[in-house]
Amino acid sequence: MHHVVILGGSYAGIAALRKLQKEKTLRITLIDRHPYHYLQTEGYELIAGDTYFDNTIVNLTSLCANFPNVTFRHAVVEEIDKEARTVTLSDGTVAYDTLIIALGAVTKRFECDTEVYNYSSGAKSLRGALKLNRFFQDELYKRLESAKHAKENFNIIIGGAGLSGVEIAASMQHFFNDYYRSNTLSCKTLNIHLIASRETVLHGMHPRVIALTTKRLESLHVAIHTQSRIKSIDAHEALLESGEKIPFDFMIFAGGTTTTPVLESFDVPKNRKGQILVDPYLKVPDNEHIYVVGDAAALKNAEGNPLPPTAMTAIASGRTAAENLLRIYHGKTPKVAKLRIKGIAIALGGKYAVIDIHILRLSGYPAYLMKKIIEKSYKWPLWYLARKGYRQIAACEI
Repeated sequence: MHHVVILGGSYAGIAALRKLQKEKTLRITLIDRHPYHYLQTEGYELIAGDTYFDNTIVNLTSLCANFPNVTFRHAVVEEIDKEARTVTLSDGTVAYDTLIIALGAVTKRFECDTEVYNYSSGAKSLRGALKLNRFFQDELYKRLESAKHAKENFNIIIGGAGLSGVEIAASMQHFFNDYYRSNTLSCKTLNIHLIASRETVLHGMHPRVIALTTKRLESLHVAIHTQSRIKSIDAHEALLESGEKIPFDFMIFAGGTTTTPVLESFDVPKNRKGQILVDPYLKVPDNEHIYVVGDAAALKNAEGNPLPPTAMTAIASGRTAAENLLRIYHGKTPKVAKLRIKGIAIALGGKYAVIDIHILRLSGYPAYLMKKIIEKSYKWPLWYLARKGYRQIAACEI
């Protein structure tokens, strides 16, 4: 039986799995270092305390239990041997006929003293989001208990003003403002500094989207530093290239991503970000047995322009790779991947969002509702399958 191994329970990995499992003559193994699929699009609400962590995950063991030809393996990927067609794991080795790499990416850190990691965090993982949430809640508690602390300034630097940085800044500032109003405390004690290396936030997006987002951030009192880069960090102070110094209590890295550690030693062509270069069918060049999807791949649209690392592009790439795998498996010609961004949904704190679907750009509460519908249309079917799979597992244990 043809064995397909999927590395990573990411958006791309899950999309490939759901399409491939319909072919019952395939044997599929999903491998991830975590026993859950993290819904990163909702992680920013978790950081701000607007939701619980269990609302941002889907259990992979329960999900895979729905499919008789799928096995989930909770293990860390240590090495990929493309010649032997094997993957070394923390608990053994697995052989594959076809491999789909969907390991995503990790937060790219600034070049600075490693001690800054003690009071900083990335936001791409559940662990990072929980760390930020815990730190945030601790600060709220200190100010609630102590009048002295309530009057102290608290500075947070967010390095990077792309989608992640903007959504984190808006969510945290809105939550803090609302909390302080409800507790009759001054909302000016929290200062969020959003560092944008380009002349605007969300560089490259439609001017209308940039304008709406900037206006919202300013109304929340987020301090935006455009055309700025962090040159160095000394204890709790960041020095910008302009010479400006910003004291901070906590730093959030949102200035881009880089390849996962296991792929650093994987000997295949990559771009400067560490993403694996793929051919028009999402395969590793000169290798018929390996597909790369999601953030781990250097994905491009039909015009050859790089695509941003979003959940939408990850899902589309996972489905496309799975479809091509099935076409080759059945002796058909694979199709060229035609990936594109259908739209962008940006959460900007509270019940406010900005939606860009090219022909229509919405902001405010209507955009928030649309974003929620999109998120739930993805999450709820997976939750249903996970709960159904849990019941099957529980029934077998009786």
